[in-house]
Parts: sequence; structure tokens; C-alpha cells
Amino acid sequence: MNKDTPTLWQRFKSAAIEVMDFKSRVWVINIHSSALQDESFVINEDSFQEPLQWMKRRQYTSDMQAKVEQMKTSQVLVFHIDGVRHRLMRVK
Repeated sequence: MNKDTPTLWQRFKSAAIEVMDFKSRVWVINIHSSALQDESFVINEDSFQEPLQWMKRRQYTSDMQAKVEQMKTSQVLVFHIDGVRHRLMRVK
């Protein structure tokens, strides 16, 4: 067997870690639409049925979702959706 080829166990372990990571991600999201309209949310994927469920419901594009999917802890991303600024920070 080639050393570079992952075994079935290694592939299973990697897939299990990905699923566990999705269930443990947490973001703080600030949505700013005007000087009078500013909301913040703590989004925890523990209650999600699928990865990025909250973002999909908020009409994040597939490109935005891909960027969120790759976020590291303490990283911040800013998106503009219909003139509204969404600032995301991954905290876990």
C-alpha cells in the first residue's frame, strides 16, 4: 500500500472530525444596515440540521458560504448583502 494513500480508517477519522467540527462552530455576526439598525447574533451550529444553515437562510451566495466554511477561529469576514453589512467572526 502506498504511504500517501489514506487507509479506510484514516478516511473515516477525517470525515468524523469534519462532522464534529461543523457541529461545534460558533460565530458572532453583526448586521449593520443603517445608523439606527444594528443587530448582533451568536450563531452556534449545534442546533443546525446542515452546515451553514443560518447563512443559507440569510441568502449568502455559494461563494460567501465557501469563504465562511474555510474561516479559522478569530478570523473576520465582511459581506454586503442588498446594501446591508454582515460582519462575521468565528469564535470557535
